[in-house]
Amino acid sequence: MTHRLFLPLILAMLLVACTSPPAAKPDPLRQASAVSVTMPGFVTSPQTTLRWQSDLKWVDDPQGQYDRRARVLQEALQREFEHKGYHFVAAGEEATYDVLAVALLGQLQDQKELERIFRLYPSLAKPARGYGRGTILVAIAPAGTADIVWRGALEVFTNPDKMPVAERDQRLQWAAGQLLRSIPNPS
Repeated sequence: MTHRLFLPLILAMLLVACTSPPAAKPDPLRQASAVSVTMPGFVTSPQTTLRWQSDLKWVDDPQGQYDRRARVLQEALQREFEHKGYHFVAAGEEATYDVLAVALLGQLQDQKELERIFRLYPSLAKPARGYGRGTILVAIAPAGTADIVWRGALEVFTNPDKMPVAERDQRLQWAAGQLLRSIPNPS
């Protein structure tokens, strides 16, 4: 008789052990789609220097309301480059490579000229309710040329108007790290 009760009890325990709690919905603010291309001409060494070709441009900001965000994002990108071992020089100084960065709210596909220049297509899989999309583009070219040797694009979900400034700044730093994750370290 105990054997008859024992078998159903073990089966019930196995069924409970096999069921898992429902998967938590992924946080849209932790999702990103990054694409990068490194060309054979991107040769680095510990002496490799970078300089900003210009300040980061926020494409869809004709009134300049995102100037602070652009500055914070450019600083975040520079910190990520420096963390990887690159050194920046001031504008006007001689450098190995020029860096150009652009940001926009919305999808890259809405900016045909940028899409044509960068030829990168990051895309998050599904829309997230209540969130827009933001895109960051970075290109590196030998100083004084337009021959891009590294380019990267990152698309993230964003909700900048509802996010506190400190949290938004941390998010920009996180996005810079995600975008530059694949850039080779100077060797």
